[in-house]
Amino acid sequence: MPKTVVLTGAFSYTGGAVAGELLARGYSVRTLTNRTPPEGLHGGIGAAPLVFDLERLSRFMEGADVFINTFWVRLPYAGVTFDSAVEHSRLLFQSAKQAGVRKIVHVSVSNAECGGNLGYYRGKAEVEKILKSSGLPYAIVRPTLILGTADVLTNNMAWMLRRFPLFALPRGGNYRLQPITLRDTARIIAMEVENTTDSEMDAAGPEIFTFKEFLGFLAESVGSKSRFLSVPNGVALASLRPLEWVLRDIILTREELLGLQQELLVSHRNPLGKESVLQWLKAHGKGLGHRFSNDLNRHFLTERQSPIIS
Repeated sequence: MPKTVVLTGAFSYTGGAVAGELLARGYSVRTLTNRTPPEGLHGGIGAAPLVFDLERLSRFMEGADVFINTFWVRLPYAGVTFDSAVEHSRLLFQSAKQAGVRKIVHVSVSNAECGGNLGYYRGKAEVEKILKSSGLPYAIVRPTLILGTADVLTNNMAWMLRRFPLFALPRGGNYRLQPITLRDTARIIAMEVENTTDSEMDAAGPEIFTFKEFLGFLAESVGSKSRFLSVPNGVALASLRPLEWVLRDIILTREELLGLQQELLVSHRNPLGKESVLQWLKAHGKGLGHRFSNDLNRHFLTERQSPIIS
């Protein structure tokens, strides 16, 4: 069994959960990150800055058995684009190969190949192709919506449900999604470290909801009486713009909404997730939405180096 794993983002959201799972399984973990370690961190995770330089990355990866790549960007901002994220992913794979890493586990997104009209999904699909042509053994894990206490989308929907009597529901919300808990996602990714064959899989939970149903469960879990109002996509997005201006953040992009409505967050394979998302919401809903999670601050501005507690 491999003992040393390098991964991106061990002090961030998905990467942090994966790092914890790996440590619990007895692995030695090193991370490439631009975040500071959480206060009181135990487990001895070695860290180096995530700087996209082939030689520096390769030196840090030397001696590792497996590289786990969670790197990606949610949206273009401040000179960062989906195209640049593709090239940075290519460089990470090249560095792993040069360092003699025996396998790459890559975290993609569900139905990447079906979202060619959307930059996020198109970029993810391109990275998958690059990995497959790298010559290295690989695993590709494709999560749907990952639900955890530090999930920006779910937390901020809960924040709005707590504060506003009406919630604008784009096109009625009758499109489906199949969320998965963060703990299940970390377990599935960690299991692929031990797999000796090339593999591709979705990480999706056991339940499928319409978006309206999901919001209803979320509202119930946070004690909200907010009413849903079906509106066209343009109206829903426009209604968020004044709030985004006040909060200085981007709450939802047109591409994210279209990906949801194209049901790209629904798996077409047997679900590997075991935890009930509905039960997770019942257990954790009271802690969601008390504060707004500013995603631009977390990734680009004042909090860009702070640890994210998942």
